[in-house]
Amino acid sequence: MAWRSVISRDYILPERVQIFDTTLRDGEQTPGVALTKNAKVEIARALDELGVDIIEAGFPTVSKGEEEAIKEITKERLNSKICVLARANKLDIDKAIECEVDWVHIFIATSDIHLKHKLKMSREEVIEKAARMVEYAKDHGLIVHFSAEDSTRTDLEYLVTVFKEVEKAGADSIDIPDTVGFAIPSAIKMIVSTVKKNVKIPIAVHCHDDMGLAVANSLAAVEAGAEIIHGTINGLGERAGNASLEEIVVALHTLYGIQTNVKLEKIYRVSRLVEKLTGVMVPKNKAIVGENAFSHESGIHVHGVISSPQTYEPIEPESVGRKRKIILGKHSGKHSVEKLAKQFGVRLSEEQIDKVLKEIKMRGDLGHKINENIFLEILKNVVDLSNVDRKAEIQEVCLHTLKDRTIALVHLNIMGEDYVLAGCGRNDIDALVNIYDECLDKISKFNISDYRIWLPPSPQMISESEITLCRKNDEEVVGRGVHNSHSIAFVQAFVNALNQLLEEGWENDRNVRC
Repeated sequence: MAWRSVISRDYILPERVQIFDTTLRDGEQTPGVALTKNAKVEIARALDELGVDIIEAGFPTVSKGEEEAIKEITKERLNSKICVLARANKLDIDKAIECEVDWVHIFIATSDIHLKHKLKMSREEVIEKAARMVEYAKDHGLIVHFSAEDSTRTDLEYLVTVFKEVEKAGADSIDIPDTVGFAIPSAIKMIVSTVKKNVKIPIAVHCHDDMGLAVANSLAAVEAGAEIIHGTINGLGERAGNASLEEIVVALHTLYGIQTNVKLEKIYRVSRLVEKLTGVMVPKNKAIVGENAFSHESGIHVHGVISSPQTYEPIEPESVGRKRKIILGKHSGKHSVEKLAKQFGVRLSEEQIDKVLKEIKMRGDLGHKINENIFLEILKNVVDLSNVDRKAEIQEVCLHTLKDRTIALVHLNIMGEDYVLAGCGRNDIDALVNIYDECLDKISKFNISDYRIWLPPSPQMISESEITLCRKNDEEVVGRGVHNSHSIAFVQAFVNALNQLLEEGWENDRNVRC
């Protein structure tokens, strides 16, 4: 990479950086997010499999449930080190000791803003208390990670003094939090490099995204010598969120050539798990894990990635657990039409491609989304598709909501026979998923590995759904649906995926007996 040789002359980059994940602590402080004990344990296991070095499991003094969840996580005996947050007082540190964690993350504010308006303490009092609590935690066998809250708005000379004193007291590493996302990359470099000249223990940064600079600031810190980076999955966190862990890690590996212990190919799966359990949807245009990150609609781009993916993709989607998507719309070109038509077993002439593309662009100009059903409809208007058989069709969908559950009835025609499928669940989607699981169990060796639902901001707009079916050998098919009703869109997505199974002959795995 051309620019890497330039910056390598200015920075001595570390070979490896430790990743400190705070999804279960700062990420859970996202407004509206409250994780159950089981959810926190499930996420902790996933983070461990992902390969993060330190998991900040929570803040045990927050509630009894928080404390119990942390204790359950420590019982898992994960490879990642387990850390909890603690204020600089004995009560919080004693809670950490009771939880039997590996690390304790002790924090106290150091900016004059916090000292005057929150702590009501002098600078000297803060130093004395910080050093005393670090000593107390070390005396009880904990690894101490010390944070000077609001570091980036703290007088730099005083900040250095604080860090030198806690290092003397036995702190194992120090953290520079950009608590309100107020720093810029050049400032972070200056702060980190200055601190690094004065302490010998590892330096971490904890950046917030209030100005959209959290990832840039985190990377700037590495350039200045930081060895530990804090982040959260999907950039969750208070206000505008924290530095996005997946963006930092991919940038370190890909752009800087710096290694972490994170297994990149597991990133997307963990992102989806956190999205489901927190209920915070990932924006479609988010880097790395967003729905559009590896999707292409523009004809020029599609032509390029079909010829050579490097033309319009900085990394291979498979490297982070993703797959490339070719989207049809008014920006599409001939290569998109030709490629997707082939997936329906149709080879189009140049004239037919032009006709299909013209219709797609016309509908796109009207604001229509081109899903699989609409594309097939357009194909039927252009070419004889008698050799293309939709083996599964939706006849009727009925949903009935009771006080504590929803009952779903789906009438499908599969290979010429009618089937009425029934399911029950906590809500309409849960009921439909239960139907699909039963149906798939009877027709093939596939199961639902993932599904997504995008609800519109207005009732007048359409909902989108996507279902991924996966075989044991990781072979996947994806079905999509678009409808005013999110439930109907979800049924469409399943049927479109089911058609792909049946069209490929997978119905021979087992008899259809839904």
